[in-house]
Parts: sequence; C-alpha cells; structure tokens
Amino acid sequence: MLYQRILTAIPLAAFVFWIIFFQPSTVFFYFLLFVVFVSGYEWAKLSGVNSKPLKALFAFSVALSTWVITQYFSEYAIWSIFISTLWWFSISYYLKSAKPRAANSALKPDKLFIAFVVLPAAAIAMQKIHSMQQGADWLFYALALVWVADIGAYFSGKKFGKTKLAPNISPGKTKEGLVGAIIATSIYTLIASYYFELGTDRSALLLLLSVILTFISVTGDLYFSFLKREAGLKDSGNILPGHGGILDRIDSVLSAMPVFVVGFNWLIYANLFDLRL
Repeated sequence: MLYQRILTAIPLAAFVFWIIFFQPSTVFFYFLLFVVFVSGYEWAKLSGVNSKPLKALFAFSVALSTWVITQYFSEYAIWSIFISTLWWFSISYYLKSAKPRAANSALKPDKLFIAFVVLPAAAIAMQKIHSMQQGADWLFYALALVWVADIGAYFSGKKFGKTKLAPNISPGKTKEGLVGAIIATSIYTLIASYYFELGTDRSALLLLLSVILTFISVTGDLYFSFLKREAGLKDSGNILPGHGGILDRIDSVLSAMPVFVVGFNWLIYANLFDLRL
C-alpha cells in the first residue's frame, strides 16, 4: 500500500508543481474546475446520491457555478470566500463534540448544499492567490503548509499521541499530534518569511496566520472524516491508487485556502484583494 501511495504521489506532486509554476492563471483555473468537478462527484456520493448520472449532473452544477461566479459575478466572488471562511470556523466548534449518525445511504440535501459553499470558494481563493504578484510562490507556500501540518501531526501523534482530539470522528487524531503540526508549520513559516523577505512585523503576522491555518486544516480533515463515517465509506473515491479519492487528498486544502486569502489580505498585504463587504 505504501509503495502504491508513493508511486501515485510522485507524479501527482510533479504535475501540481508544473501547473502552478509553469502555467498561466487561466490554465490553472480550468485545472481547478476539473478538480471541482471530480470533487463534486465524490461529494454527491458521500451525500447519498447513488445514481452515476445524477452524481455527474451535481458535479457539473458545482463546477458550472464556480465558472459563472468568476466570469459574470467576479465583483461578488469574494463573498463566497467570506461565507466559506465563516462556515469553516463555525463547523470547527461543532466537530469538537459531534457524533456521526449511524452509517446510511439516505440522501442528505443539507450536505449537497454545503458543496456549493465549500468547493467554489476554495477554487476561487486559489485562483486569486495564483494571479497575484508572486502568486505561484504564495500558493505553493499555502498548499505546502497543509502538507507540513499533516506530516507534523502524523509523526508527533505517532510518537507522543495520547489525548484524542475528536474520538467520535477520527480516533487516530490526537491533541499531541495537533501540537506537532503547529510546531512544524511554525518552523516552515519562519523559513518562508525569510524567502519572501518579510519584515519582523509581517513575519510575526504570517506566523499567526500559519497557526490559524493549521487549526482550520485539521477541521477540514475532520469534517470529511465525519461525512465518510455517516456515509459508511472508508474513502471518498478511488481515482488515486493508494490514496482514495480527490476529496481524501484535498480535504484540508478546501478549508485552508479561503481562510488563507482573507488572512493574507488583512494581515500580510493589506487590501491586496478587494475584500470589502
């Protein structure tokens, strides 16, 4: 299994690196639309949609809404990022004590609706980051921060983990693992601050933002574990051998990217984006 995961991860990481650093924002956006479509298909499955045509129709609807917002309602696109950010902070409190319902395949309309909140916002957020000055570098920083958090949590939790973080949802996650993730992302962010030539003040603010993003990335992971438990599924799909589905790989990214855009604009480069309400 580990060998298969590595074989899948290496070319996937190389492709993501290539499309971020060597492709224009337009091409990158259409790549995001493809990711939104596949994610929407898997999301429909987690929400109790069993018909393949209906799952495809739902996925197309989410991807189309993402495209329509950016093409025809760009002045309101930031609202989707704000709403998604508020939703992720709200759900983090709920997940602390949430108990998944017994696994069933019943249709869950409320979860279908949430897909229209989460998926377009994450895609729009990443597109905004990619299109700004040094956008590819900043986007890679944000994505890598999620990966560093995951690695830090894994090794710290494996070595020191004792206190369960959310035992009803993901018994393997521990508070010690979360601390390890924060330490790992903090070190990573200090290195990134030097690379981006930030001053002391902005480096401190970026460090604060990295801690917030670490917490929110864990929320994304827990939320999709919650969805999978209620659906009675181990993985969201099987498109990535050894890894599962797209949502299994980007669950933390979906929660972190909108928060990163809002925090980056308010803390690091004030008014870089038009985020006025």
